[in-house]
Amino acid sequence: MKSRTLNLCAVAGICSLLGVSLLVSSSHSQTKKDYQSELVSDGLQMSVSLARSDKVDSPAFQVALQNVGEKDVTLNLGTMLANGKVQLPENIRLHLKDATGKIRELHFSDKRYPGVAGRVDDYVVPLRVGSTYSLLLKLEQFWSPETKEFVLKLKPGKYQVSAQFEGSGSLIRNEEMALILNFWKGKLQSNTLSFER
Repeated sequence: MKSRTLNLCAVAGICSLLGVSLLVSSSHSQTKKDYQSELVSDGLQMSVSLARSDKVDSPAFQVALQNVGEKDVTLNLGTMLANGKVQLPENIRLHLKDATGKIRELHFSDKRYPGVAGRVDDYVVPLRVGSTYSLLLKLEQFWSPETKEFVLKLKPGKYQVSAQFEGSGSLIRNEEMALILNFWKGKLQSNTLSFER
């Protein structure tokens, strides 16, 4: 009888521990889910992470756009040249914060193509529900219009970066683009990534 009572107490104790564990786990996943939902805008989510870079003074970032909504969408990331052979994601900006707290908004500018002499198209990316489109973006591909820094050289220290996408309709007046009516429109903000140089 005594051992049966001990067994029941042990089972009750284990059940209590499991209940507390599940409650903590549920609370943790809820917090994570709430955090992620703050970054969702009209079915889209954006993230930025550190990518491997071949240059020490110019970090690279992986920027991902994910369709977490319930309908397929089409994104306009910027412009394309030479019938899509050159893709310029000009609608993605980076916000860089240095150790002093100064924040610079950085615009994309591929220095290999300083001018346009030919056909220009919208940078169209269809994004099905549950799909992710990822871009490798290097800091050297950006410049700061405010400070007129065309080449950004980071001093050793701690930095934070986030990405922003502003979706719009067709900006290029080609007849083919007029047929695409499902462009995602709005502003999308990524997480903030901390890194050190």
